[in-house]
Formats: sequence, structure tokens, C-alpha cells
Amino acid sequence: MPQDCDVIVIGSGAGGATFAYACAKAGKSVLLLERGRDYRLPAPVHDERAMLVDKRPYDDRQFVVNGFPKRLYMGGVLGGGTALFGAALLRPSREDFHPGKHYGRRIPRPIWDWPITYDDLEPHYNLAEMLWGVAGSLDDDLAPLQQPKGGFPKMPLPVHPINQKLVSASRARGLRPFRLPLAIDPLDCLRCGACAGYVCPTGARSSSTQLIARGVADGLPLRVRTNVEVESLVLNGTGRAKGVRILDRTTGNRTVQSARYYVLGAGSLGSPLLLLRSGPAGPLVGRHFMMHLSPIVAAIFPSPTRADDTFVKQIGFADYYFGAKEFPHKMGIVQSLPVPGPLMMARMAPLMPRPVLPFLRRRLLPLAGIVEDLPDAANRIEWGPDGRPRLHHRFSPYDLERGSKLSRLMARILKSAGASLCVSKRFPSDEHVAHQCGTLRFGKDPAHAVLDPDCRMFKHPNVFVVDGSFFPTSLGVGPALTIIANALRVASIVTAEI
Repeated sequence: MPQDCDVIVIGSGAGGATFAYACAKAGKSVLLLERGRDYRLPAPVHDERAMLVDKRPYDDRQFVVNGFPKRLYMGGVLGGGTALFGAALLRPSREDFHPGKHYGRRIPRPIWDWPITYDDLEPHYNLAEMLWGVAGSLDDDLAPLQQPKGGFPKMPLPVHPINQKLVSASRARGLRPFRLPLAIDPLDCLRCGACAGYVCPTGARSSSTQLIARGVADGLPLRVRTNVEVESLVLNGTGRAKGVRILDRTTGNRTVQSARYYVLGAGSLGSPLLLLRSGPAGPLVGRHFMMHLSPIVAAIFPSPTRADDTFVKQIGFADYYFGAKEFPHKMGIVQSLPVPGPLMMARMAPLMPRPVLPFLRRRLLPLAGIVEDLPDAANRIEWGPDGRPRLHHRFSPYDLERGSKLSRLMARILKSAGASLCVSKRFPSDEHVAHQCGTLRFGKDPAHAVLDPDCRMFKHPNVFVVDGSFFPTSLGVGPALTIIANALRVASIVTAEI
């Protein structure tokens, strides 16, 4: 079969687009295939109904989640999840790459250590932060998280007054709050109250969409097709991929295109689903699905916080990353959240009288925890007999216990800053699948992993994976920066072979 390009990349999220850009930058011809369309903002740009209720920029597939049909809050446009994410790009702790130190017998011995170390990824973290324009403060103490030795590429936004109050009160208690490293350009940011979950109206929030546009504008050998679905890989008798079957979702036409290498970046749900549809898959494909447990504590202050109409997702805490004195178990980070919009607020408090909601919104300040959920083979994505994807996921009692403990600590933080009342929610709805990872994990032994340490499939030597599927454990921070850094690492491996 004649080859159409050097590399075909499937999916334009954080991993797929970064890999495609790096590969094209190295002079290799790349075809990037994206199931979603090139989304254009509606008017008004902060249309909560269009974005979060009708889910126009989100994936249009229906998943059966624990037996119930759902449309997930999962990016479904060019740029994938990065078109809608909260832009927090944090490095994990060095110890996150050795999870056996903290979890021991709670996880299988073969994943006590990642097959690569933090040092292997450090140069790629540096490049990732430059490429995505991460803004942060080197003056802050993020320990035990790692941070760039030479500082962040950009300076952060000024801290909102309610966050200044939160920081001062927390430091008085001996905590070490820090400004979240955000891929947001402070010069172009409108400081919208509506940010995460919305398409950015100015492009101040970095995304894969911008990275792709930059590559095309610079004349790199990068071709992009949107609104096309890769239905399966075409495999030869030895397991090598020799093509991809593509459905044009606009015309209904089906074609096959080929390359020397194939790179999956369709996400921790999309990539294993593609492999499961391509022929016999190994027993680990689609298993060990993880997404952080995210307990939320919303504080109500006696006077308006002004957090409802401007950008407040600025502050993080890593003080409880490896536990607290009264609970010495790894819990992860805490970070501030935007106040929900009026429509989402009404959904969250359906029994609350409608006239009361605006009063509460003006006095709210939420915090969220990011608790590392442990891998479980029963948590998986698969195709159902009706042809619909089925997601099975339950948090373990240990995950839930850590989330409950972290909620109490978050409430203390907020009350020390003057909150009158704190309301806890164990985790968002089951339509939220933020920070998904783990379904095609990498490792040194094919008996316990789908990918080798280079993120090459053991069964298919010219197929690589660059989305969050490769994670053996979920880390205690959001996965986006690690996905980007790993995509750059894998791109250097692939381009050296072509």
C-alpha cells in the first residue's frame, strides 16, 4: 500500500497535537485526523446554555456509564479537551513516578515504579512549558511538586482580592498556598468568570487548536482533517499497522490512508475503543481506567466575594499531597475553582428557591481536591453488544476515604479565610470524566502493560500512544502537562526512526 505520509496522528488533544507539531517541526510529514469539527464560537461567547447545558463543543457520542446512557463532558472539537480545559499545567512530584513507596500492596508490584523517571521527562517538561506558554511564579513554594529551575515562561495574573484573603489566612496557619501554573497569557486574558468548560474568546488560554494553527501557518508539513472518524487500524499478518479506515462524518464516504507510523491520541476512552474495534486486543486494553476523585467544597462568605463575575482559579495547595498529621495517606493537591454559572448552579441546588441563587453566587468561593484514584482492572471502557461504548467506573473505599478527609481540610482552609458555611460534594456528576487516564498503560513487561517504555504497542510495533492512556497510575496533579511532555519525548523517538 503506498504511503500518504510519514505519520498519521489520531486525535488533536494535548498529546496528539503536541506530537504532531513536534514531528512536523522535525520535517516529517504528518496527517492529523480529528473526529470533532473546527468549532466556531456562538454569540454571545459566554453562552452557558450552549456550552454546558447543550454541550455543543463536547463529544456528541452517547456512552453507557455504569448502565445509564450519558453524554460526557469530554472535548469533542479540534483541540480535544484543551479547547475547554482549566489550563492548570502542573508538574507532579518526583515520587509520583515511584507509587509503590506510598501505596505498597494497594497496587500490583509491577507498577510500583513507572518505566521512566521524573529525570527522563524533565527536559520535556521544560519544553512543554515554553511551547504552551505557562504562567507561574518561581517565588512560590510548590513542594513536594516539581517546578522549573529557571522559572516559568510568563508571569501570572494579579491575585484576586478574595484569593489574597485566602492566601494570607492560610499562611498564618502555616500552609504554603501557591499560584497555579496556568497556560493563560495575562496580556490577552479578559479575566472571565466563565473560563474552564468554555472555548476561550481571545485565545489567551493556550490550546492544541492554537498549536495546530501555528504549525500550519508556519508551513510545516502538517495536514489536518476534521469531522472524520478513524474506525479501525488495518493490520497485516505480523501485527504492523498498514493503514487506517476513515469515515468522513460530513459525506459518509469511507477511505483508507496509510503511513509508516500511527500515533493514537484520541484519549483514554477513544484510543482503546479504536484498538478494540481493530481486531483481537490484549486483555489489558481498555482496563484500569482512572479519573481523579475531585471532592468539591463550596464556601459561603458573609459578604460578596466577587468570584462570580471574574477569574478566580488561581490558587493551589500541596500541603496535604502526601498526607496530613492526622491522616498520613497521600491525598493530592487542592485548587480553587470558578463559581458555577446560574444554570449549573440551579442544577446543583434544585431545591433552592431561584431568587436565593444569585445571592449565594455572589458570596461563593469553591475549592476542589485532586485525589489520585488507584488503578482497578474492573474500571474499563469496552464496546457493548448494541454497538455503544460502555464505561464502568467506581471509586474504591480507600479513594472515597481520602476524598472525605481532604474535604474536611479544604473546609478548614476556607473557614480560616472567613467563610460562614461550607458545603461539600463528594465529586461532580458521572458525566464528568476530567483527568482520564490509564487504559493502555506502559511498562517493561507485556504481561502487565500494553505499551513499552517508549509508548510503542507491544503487539503493533509501528503504533504509538501519546494521550493519557499510557499512565500506570494517575499522579496527584492534573495529567495535561505530563501528557504534553511525554508526547514530546515520544516524538523525539519516532522522528529518530523515520
